[in-house]
Amino acid sequence: MMDLLALGRSGVLAFQTALNATGDNVANADTPGFVRRTVRLATSPTGRSSPFERATLSGAGVMVGGVGRAVDALKADAARVASSTQSRYEARLDWLQRLESLATTADVAGRVGAFFDSATALAAAPTQVAARVAFLAAADDAASAFAGHGADLERLGDDVRGETGLSVRRVNDLAAALARVNELLRRGQDGDIAALGLLDNRDKLLSELSDEVRITVAEGPRGVVTVKLGFGPSAVTLVPPVGNPERIGLSADGQSVLINPDHAPQPVRLPSSGRLSGLIEAAAQITRARTALDAMATGFAGLVNDWHVQGIDAQGQPGEPLFATTAIRTTVGRANAGSAPVDVVLADGALPDPSGYRLIADGTGFTLARGDGSASVSGTGPLLLDGLTVTVGPGADVGDQWLMEGLTGAQGLMLRTLQPQQVAAAVRWQVDGLPTNAARTLPMVVDDATALALPGGDVTPPPWQISVIAGGLAEVRGPGGILLDTVPADGSLIEGPGIRFRIPADAAEGDAFRIAPTPPGSQDNGNALELGRLRLQPGPNGTPEAALDADLSTIGASVADTRRLEAAAAALRQDAVRANDAVSAVDLEVEAAELTRLQAAYRANAQVIGVARDLFNEILGLTR
Repeated sequence: MMDLLALGRSGVLAFQTALNATGDNVANADTPGFVRRTVRLATSPTGRSSPFERATLSGAGVMVGGVGRAVDALKADAARVASSTQSRYEARLDWLQRLESLATTADVAGRVGAFFDSATALAAAPTQVAARVAFLAAADDAASAFAGHGADLERLGDDVRGETGLSVRRVNDLAAALARVNELLRRGQDGDIAALGLLDNRDKLLSELSDEVRITVAEGPRGVVTVKLGFGPSAVTLVPPVGNPERIGLSADGQSVLINPDHAPQPVRLPSSGRLSGLIEAAAQITRARTALDAMATGFAGLVNDWHVQGIDAQGQPGEPLFATTAIRTTVGRANAGSAPVDVVLADGALPDPSGYRLIADGTGFTLARGDGSASVSGTGPLLLDGLTVTVGPGADVGDQWLMEGLTGAQGLMLRTLQPQQVAAAVRWQVDGLPTNAARTLPMVVDDATALALPGGDVTPPPWQISVIAGGLAEVRGPGGILLDTVPADGSLIEGPGIRFRIPADAAEGDAFRIAPTPPGSQDNGNALELGRLRLQPGPNGTPEAALDADLSTIGASVADTRRLEAAAAALRQDAVRANDAVSAVDLEVEAAELTRLQAAYRANAQVIGVARDLFNEILGLTR
């Protein structure tokens, strides 16, 4: 009789525990990180056949062997690896798409092309003021395109570095949380309800950490884990089973990860997986794009400036550089209480100090100092230092500060202040010859400040008349027909005052040429035409427009490749997560069937107790 009651009681208690576990599964079906609970049932130990214990050969009943979690370590690890890979490409794609959007919107290549087109229009009407104004406007727009895109890339680089810093902080926070969970698991009792909740929390933290970096997980007693950054022999322990976790940080350039950044930092090789890896890759791509833009801006400015100084403007003066290649950026102090405006002018050709400058308002005026403190000036009026002229308006409070730094590359490019008549559309020298000349070309003339005089020592500058005589020689005559020198007419380079020239080698006796400076107001368009030739002249990376287009194409190709890789990684992640969920996730249909089975078993054991009660009552009735 006692055995029958004990059998029913053990079954009721065991299946009640199983029903509770199934109820927890149903209740937490939508809870992120919850792992399906399973109950292990085992046979109860037999007794010694005493009056108060079951007989050895009788039924021993059922007992709860433990409540566990439905997990597959291999599938869980595969899901983490797939998630880490997809997170890498997702982060990289996001920032590369922003880079592509900025490059497309800036349209630097199109605006540079418009500048060259304006030079073609200038060549068609070199004396028209409207053509000169349009040329300067196009030059200003091209410079603004470079400068604006350079500023956009700088901000984008700052943003991605900030996002990378947040990812590093998240890794450190998750590692610290895992270390705390390890400590609680070591102190807790294996298999109890609290431990199961800790294990769920642990797996959730591991999943979130694997989104940031590639990790390797080893599970020890009571579910305590050892987490390593990376995989293989080079993996570095991030979370030990006992003790505090390691911290990671970023190098100064943001391109590598450091372990223990605050104490004896050591660089570590970050696996090509995880969101942090994708951010670092995107930051490197943005840096390369910015470096390439700076190089193209410098090359473009150098090409145009060298071209412009070779020409003559409408006033008969040599052309000046068209673009300035250095600018000053002023940043207002965040704690400034005043509202004084600051005007900063950088003199032509001045090079700001690399350490920058700091302007401070004191009780008597202002102090402008280099960033490294090597020089400073003070006063109330305009302050002059290293070619900077700083003027401060009214409204400054004591202690107000302004920071100034030099900008080069794309951000330093700007159009110099030039008037339309200062556009050098004409060549410096007018060269012509007789229609009857045997020579098929005209003499070549180039400026050379190092050239001092004709070979015979005469320093009379052009205009010259050059007549080819017998013996492969030519006479050079100045104003009034005065013979200045006799020079070779064999194509060799000849020195003159401020120039070098070459008489065609195929010139014959009787050929005559004239070399004269271009007069003011000339309709000559030779220099404007020369810019059109330079437009098509390939450099190391092709023509200026082709180089810019190639850079945009490179960014577009990176975006397309990353998008393809991200799509493939997302599909693999979906498959891995689905396989893991098939083991660990809650299926309400399965749980409903399990509830039906367990309820039937519970009722059956309750009926056993009922039968034992009835039998007991009958036996008691027989004794009355």
